Amino acid sequence: SSTTSTEKEEAEEEEAEEEETEEKEAVAEAEEEEVDPMKIIAQAIQHKEEGNEFFKTGDLTKASRSYRKGTSILQKHIPNSSQEEQIKALLISLQTNLSMVSYKLDKFQQSRDVANKVLELDSSNIKALYRRALANKQMKNLSNARQDLKAALQLDPKNKAVQKELVLIKKEIEKQNSKEKLKYSKIFESSDSSFLYDDKEEEQKKKMLEKEKEEVEKQKLKEKRKQDWEDACVDRMSRGEEAITFEDYEKEIKKKEEAEEKEKQEQARKKAKIDQEQRDLQRRLAKQNLKESDGDDDSDGEELTERELQMLRGYKKTSDGRTTSYFTREQTEEEKKLLGSIAPKKLDTTSSTLSSNIPNALSAGGVSAGSGDATHTAPQRLDSSISASSAWNQAGTWEEKDTSEWCNTTLKTFLNDSSASHTSSSTSTSSFYAKIKNVKDLNGDASVAFVSGKKRYVFDYNANIVYKIYLKNVSDENQGDDKDDDDVVIGEGTLFLPDISSTAINDELEIEIKGWKKVPDAMYRDDAINCRENLVGNVRQQVIAFVTTFNAQY
Repeated sequence: SSTTSTEKEEAEEEEAEEEETEEKEAVAEAEEEEVDPMKIIAQAIQHKEEGNEFFKTGDLTKASRSYRKGTSILQKHIPNSSQEEQIKALLISLQTNLSMVSYKLDKFQQSRDVANKVLELDSSNIKALYRRALANKQMKNLSNARQDLKAALQLDPKNKAVQKELVLIKKEIEKQNSKEKLKYSKIFESSDSSFLYDDKEEEQKKKMLEKEKEEVEKQKLKEKRKQDWEDACVDRMSRGEEAITFEDYEKEIKKKEEAEEKEKQEQARKKAKIDQEQRDLQRRLAKQNLKESDGDDDSDGEELTERELQMLRGYKKTSDGRTTSYFTREQTEEEKKLLGSIAPKKLDTTSSTLSSNIPNALSAGGVSAGSGDATHTAPQRLDSSISASSAWNQAGTWEEKDTSEWCNTTLKTFLNDSSASHTSSSTSTSSFYAKIKNVKDLNGDASVAFVSGKKRYVFDYNANIVYKIYLKNVSDENQGDDKDDDDVVIGEGTLFLPDISSTAINDELEIEIKGWKKVPDAMYRDDAINCRENLVGNVRQQVIAFVTTFNAQY
């Protein structure tokens, strides 16, 4: 095994030397020519795309080298470049990819170090925090990994991958603590401990060990309380509340425990009181029944007689002759009069109260259907302020109308009408625009509910939107319409809207940007991304417009 380990270390050293040589060659190649930021960016993008291709084919080693070359070229030219922000964004992308590939190659320390460099450029980069946490986890730095995941979750509370990994980290920490606890417990295990009491020195040693164990347990308990406090602070901040100090947290927990204990004692006292009252009531009922039924001598003792116990376990006859449980209570005549008849009754649909609230159909001239005028046009839409619900629901408790068919058609129309444009910042002669190709997989339903006299608009949809991005033909700029046939399609992709619902519409609508179906060329890629961002904003506006139209329609 030692021979295998040595060979592995030698192979890694050779590989590191090769990578360093290739990085130097890439930097030297870039320095031979006159430094042009755009050329440097183009070279780095080329290395990134090569790395992506190697990654797709599963050649992680070559992917790592390509990402390193691109990173080395950019790092050389950041300080004195006019394109600093663009180079910085590209460098972050290359280094996050390199961190991921290093992790997959089991180079966990390298993955962590590269993620550190990303965080030096952008301290709130969620991907870098996540990559560093995974690397720290493999290196058994569980506390650091947990800290990075919490920071990432504060930046993106809905990130499923971060949430899942944080749960796994917590379980790993608990497992590690259990192992340590077991290790300390074994210190005190012995097949024969009687010898400890034969010698005073051994007895003192045992006391010291026990004291040490007690201190360790106290420290563990305190660490656990601190972890719980950190979790509580994260939870508070995710709800927009301020974090509290550890001392205030301990006071809060102590008050809560005291209140729970007090509540538990109060519940136990009430239960004991109720049980005692029930036993007393049963005893009195049994004795009273004995007197009324057969005039047996009643004992005033605290214990029930055998006859009383038999009656408690038996049955009795009601006033109408039915046999039932002894404790079944019959209503008195006075109670029956107060309650009245509770049998279900059929609604009288011809009553004056009901008919007076049913609106008549209107003709074109405003004459009701019952006026005798034989000429009528199609029924007019009633004003929602006149009748919030149908005639049978006079109490206005709950009524729901299905509007799915109208909403499906209208929402699809609004989404199809989404569009956006963008003018290149690098050259004013290039302009781009985005249009929706089609809306597919529009799923969901909608309704209007009348609850306690108020309207509620309820809808829940999700959809995939296919879009295209065009490079506008210069000869078409003075014409009224876009000439899609003459303009060049430079990119195509899909937007996924997972939650178009009445509960989420007040927040910013969630839109997931899927991968490119047609990838834009490198020279147009930034403009295509900007145009796509404008399209995302317009899609959100179209959904808001749909909601406004929905509210006006019903």
